[in-house]
Amino acid sequence: MKKFSGYFAIIIFLFFLSLIFYSIDEIFIFRTLTEAKRFEIEKGEGADSVIARLKDDGLIRNKLVVRFFLISTGIHKDIKGGIYTIGPTYSVKQIFDQFVMGGGPEVRIFEGWTIKEIAAALKGAGLIVSEFQKAAFNFDNSESGYAFLPRESKVNLEGYLFPDTYRLEKSPVAELIKMMLDNFDRKVYSKYKNKSAGDLREILIMASMLEREVRTEADMKLVSGILWKRLESELPLQVDATLVYIKCNLLNVSNCRALAENDKKIKSPYNTYLNQSLPPAPISNPGLLAVFAAAGPEGSDFWYYLSARDDGRTIFSRTLNEHNLNRSVYR
Repeated sequence: MKKFSGYFAIIIFLFFLSLIFYSIDEIFIFRTLTEAKRFEIEKGEGADSVIARLKDDGLIRNKLVVRFFLISTGIHKDIKGGIYTIGPTYSVKQIFDQFVMGGGPEVRIFEGWTIKEIAAALKGAGLIVSEFQKAAFNFDNSESGYAFLPRESKVNLEGYLFPDTYRLEKSPVAELIKMMLDNFDRKVYSKYKNKSAGDLREILIMASMLEREVRTEADMKLVSGILWKRLESELPLQVDATLVYIKCNLLNVSNCRALAENDKKIKSPYNTYLNQSLPPAPISNPGLLAVFAAAGPEGSDFWYYLSARDDGRTIFSRTLNEHNLNRSVYR
């Protein structure tokens, strides 16, 4: 009988030891995913619901062990609603540490948006608006020291707010702007550190126009070649997108995207019909394809282009007569 009791005690001990190691593996050991996953918790959602959805997503293996961990630590009372990114390397403890800290909303900034359009998207997501515009148009780089920006206390960030998806957490205005500039540093400036800040700025100005004028990467490269060629030949660039920028962002005209012949006479340094130069600053925040096209233009015999009214494709012309004929056909 004593021998049986001894075996039973050993079995119980091994069982609890296995349970401990299994729980440690479930909660604390890191795992990997092929790519990070987005996970959203509704405001007021309970721990049991969160656990069940994590199990359905394959992020946890044993709901009972995870529930015991949450209750024993009191974490189940502190889970906050929000949007979170999990992985690609994570542990269950790390997941719930995020859930306790809270997750900010996810905001997608699209290629070619202006600061004003970014602010409108933030407003649509129930976030900052006027504070963002003020900070983006008057960024203090005297202390931040981004090498691709002037070392000044009031810098216009149009062109430097890199389009991407951002998750906001604390200090939304400052955090978002910092994330966007850091992203620009990694994805754009890192590739052009051999260029001066002035040369990079010219590339961004060109890219900002390409982003608003044409759709495809191939067309961007061709239009880039046309515009740089016109610039070198001291011909006006005649980019309609600059007129739209003046009306929508500088003059705040209603129905600002509809252009009339008189708009080409608007007095502004951004008017590429009146001035034989680049605009003084970017007119949008371009993505990588537009930046690459601006920095690597494709040569051609074309001097003119336009966007077809019906499907937006780019129509190229070698002469002014050919361009005017295309205007009568496609516009």
